[in-house]
Amino acid sequence: MKPVDELLQAARVTLTTSSPTPIGEPVAENVTPLEQQVRRAVRRVFATLKTAFPAWYEKHYGDARAEQLARRVWMTGIQDLSDEAVNRGLQRMVLECKFPPSPSDFMDLCKRVDDLPSEAQAWDEALRGSYSHKAVKIAAEATSTFDLRAGTHNDKALKQRFERNYAIVMRRAQTGQPLEGRIAKGIGSDSMRPREQVQLEHSRKEAEALVIAQGIPANPQSARAMLLAKLNIRRDDHV
Repeated sequence: MKPVDELLQAARVTLTTSSPTPIGEPVAENVTPLEQQVRRAVRRVFATLKTAFPAWYEKHYGDARAEQLARRVWMTGIQDLSDEAVNRGLQRMVLECKFPPSPSDFMDLCKRVDDLPSEAQAWDEALRGSYSHKAVKIAAEATSTFDLRAGTHNDKALKQRFERNYAIVMRRAQTGQPLEGRIAKGIGSDSMRPREQVQLEHSRKEAEALVIAQGIPANPQSARAMLLAKLNIRRDDHV
């Protein structure tokens, strides 16, 4: 098999030299930007398939009608994937597949994120406040790092909240979407926690917001330096 870079470059050449609007497809003016993005992704997939598996491609998609129908199937499969996820799948297809993958197998290649911790590992990291992946940190913050610091492995309600948030962030990673972004709270998320705990967390967040708004340094050394400066007191460091 040819090197992956060579195969993908050949696929790009195929795209630039082939007809931009396959038979039966609407012209660009009749589709939305998102649909155009999906069509471009499908063209990249088919160009790579044709380059990496030419004999198979000719046998299955050599007929224009067969190719057109296949493109529609692939469009349905990858419509929720970003360009980043599709490119990830194309790289893996060329590197790992001895035979052309089905649309569902290709989706698995696109969605696989090798460095994402398992759910159990992520839960353990969230409780410890030590994150091996940004996705765990984002899910922990959406759950409440305050609750997690006080939580235990046996806290079922807290674990359910975290697992829900982590599943959402994992899906973002798998589909190539930005990991950051608001995560809507699940129904009854606060009702599962003691009222005093909810009030304490709310008070803490208000205090943090007030400190930030007033420009008060968060760390003791910076706060001391600011106070000395306001009082015109100079402290020289001696070695």
